[in-house]
Amino acid sequence: MAATTRRDPYAPVPPEIAAQVAEIIKRPYRKVISGNAEEGFLIQVPDLPGCMTVGDTEAEAVALLPEAMMAWIESALLDGDPVPEPSVIPEYNGKVLVRMPKSLHQRLVERAEEEGVSANQLAVALLAKGL
Repeated sequence: MAATTRRDPYAPVPPEIAAQVAEIIKRPYRKVISGNAEEGFLIQVPDLPGCMTVGDTEAEAVALLPEAMMAWIESALLDGDPVPEPSVIPEYNGKVLVRMPKSLHQRLVERAEEEGVSANQLAVALLAKGL
């Protein structure tokens, strides 16, 4: 059985790892903030599993995030683990093709005419109201 070596958590980070971290942290990772003023705020980086930080305010959580990300990336590199690339965030053009029964299309058009708007405007308003 091979002996595992544990790295000293207080040892300085090798300069080549520090340089890699400095480059990787510039990547456009998506950040997700949740919480409220009563319970505090959590900010996570979904592409870096387990990379998160908390703060009493949203601003505090955001300010603490770079340190959490650097620690996560350093740890991964020192352990020889890959650092995931940021997920590609799709671009949305605002267009959706919706297939519907003819009777629903008719009701949509008739209601739009009653309200003096286009069927498209009414569909957007109804969809927004439902979301």
